Amino acid sequence: MFGGISIIGWFHTIVGIAGILSGLYLLIRYKFIDIRSELGKFYIICTLLASGSSFFIFSATGSFNDAHLLSLLTILAIIGAFVLDRFNLFGSLTKYLKELAMSATILFSMLPTTAEVLKRLPPKEPFVDSLDDPLVMNFYLSYLVIFAFFAIYQTLLIKRGALNEQ
Repeated sequence: MFGGISIIGWFHTIVGIAGILSGLYLLIRYKFIDIRSELGKFYIICTLLASGSSFFIFSATGSFNDAHLLSLLTILAIIGAFVLDRFNLFGSLTKYLKELAMSATILFSMLPTTAEVLKRLPPKEPFVDSLDDPLVMNFYLSYLVIFAFFAIYQTLLIKRGALNEQ
């Protein structure tokens, strides 16, 4: 252990940060996460590795918790996006659902990441000591509002054909 984090914890943290940063870059720069682009594939691999490795990190809680549930939802959203990319299951709604699923993976990743950062930093006197802290809840609410507005924005872009122009 180094800094109170196991080897699997460090792996999870490093690939998770790489995934979040690449996903945010894709959303900010291109407005969508293109699962066929090189950076999109990198994002997906990092996110799947981080989500999968979370199931091996029980030292902090000792059991399955909300963060593990979010990891499971992230994996399911990515699988769903690939299925929607391959099959036109819902007609004209398919591309909307696929893009919203991929964007939701960022939200699902940001929630436990924020809680962990706030519970660990600064090292001697962390910002919060529980997930119920108002600071954590304010971040969660902010992320949810940002995601809702961004989802509406993406929906409008898709409706205008912006997704087809990429």
